[in-house]
Amino acid sequence: MIESLLEQGLYQEALSYLQSPTNEQEAYQRLVCLYGLEMYARAKEEALVLKQHAKEYYYDVVSLLISTLQALEDYEEAINLLVEELSMPYIPYQYEVMFNEAYDTILLDKQDALMDHGKKASIFSEEDIETILEKPHHEDMLYMALEQLEGMNIRRFLPSVRLFLKNEEAPSLAKSLLLECLHQQEVDEELEVVKHGVLLEANPVYLPMVLESEAYDEISEWLARQLEDENPSLLVQCDQFLQYYLYDVYPRYIDFDEYALLAASIHYYVATLQSIPVDQDDLESRYQVTLEDVEEKILALGQLK
Repeated sequence: MIESLLEQGLYQEALSYLQSPTNEQEAYQRLVCLYGLEMYARAKEEALVLKQHAKEYYYDVVSLLISTLQALEDYEEAINLLVEELSMPYIPYQYEVMFNEAYDTILLDKQDALMDHGKKASIFSEEDIETILEKPHHEDMLYMALEQLEGMNIRRFLPSVRLFLKNEEAPSLAKSLLLECLHQQEVDEELEVVKHGVLLEANPVYLPMVLESEAYDEISEWLARQLEDENPSLLVQCDQFLQYYLYDVYPRYIDFDEYALLAASIHYYVATLQSIPVDQDDLESRYQVTLEDVEEKILALGQLK
């Protein structure tokens, strides 16, 4: 009968049968009622007690406790609880997924709360940033953490940074932004960076900023010479794609001999995407390249995510 009442959302009626729960199931059902009735403070109090001895319903109790803490805006306590649970050697898969999603959501809620109080500079704690770098599940949150890192001493986070740069699943753009941050703070250390299955080695202190590199200057100049007068709108789009490409491959060194080929390939690729006709013979003549090489390079450009 109690389960039927809960399914119907009749929490007050169900609670009347659960004033003195006699087992773990009833104690958990009582928590569901308290939460459903928005009696969050009471739900938190009883959930903390039940969590200490729960067995069959342990993860359900933890899940409800996390939701209760979120409702109470006890974000730090919720985050600490999630970190504790996610650090356990074994968690049932469905709860691991749920807890990771809850972690991302609560960090964003914490950010919104701090923004409301004008505390943008301290959205994330140092522990938050380390966790985000080591488990970059939520891209919006990752980029917010990288923005905050620009104003912090990044050397304190080097163990997490090393893991992030070698994580194949971490976004390529985020790795490039992190390398630029390391460069700006003059971090002098050989680091391994994995991008698209390729292991690169780079020392940030010797890297140029992407948009201050010789490659960007020269390739954009090639494009400007061909398109500035003929099609300024296409030039803007090509330049945007060039920036995207360079951030994607950074810190890979681009040889001088590649500049014209990359410019021609980006010109052809972006024009094709915009259904703008390109005379292939004219393209070869302007950029002093072969169409065969351009088509091979375009295959790589088309694989960028």
